[in-house]
Amino acid sequence: MENTAEDAHALKWICTELADVRSRAGQQGWSAELEQSLAELRSGTRPAATVLEPVRSRLGLPARTRGFFTLQGQEPAPPPAGSYRCPGGRCGRVAPPREPGGPLPECGVFDEPFSFG
Repeated sequence: MENTAEDAHALKWICTELADVRSRAGQQGWSAELEQSLAELRSGTRPAATVLEPVRSRLGLPARTRGFFTLQGQEPAPPPAGSYRCPGGRCGRVAPPREPGGPLPECGVFDEPFSFG
């Protein structure tokens, strides 16, 4: 399935907010539904933005985000060398290097370490 700009934005959102979303899901009793959504994201059978609609709804957020999306073929320049990026290029999340020898940033959705580049 092709990853659209909206899907990349949705993946970036959940990857960035996953720890907080998991915490809130646990407190509110819908952790199983969240984990099912994450499994569905990993399988890639439906668009990420669609999969995350119920999660956003449970959090009281709009089902779809509004804002600027790049057009395909007009993506922003890649981040400068020396930072960690989403494994597989699924979203636009970038993490700066931490202390030398420190833990690698990880993608909580796909349970993979970020790529350096």
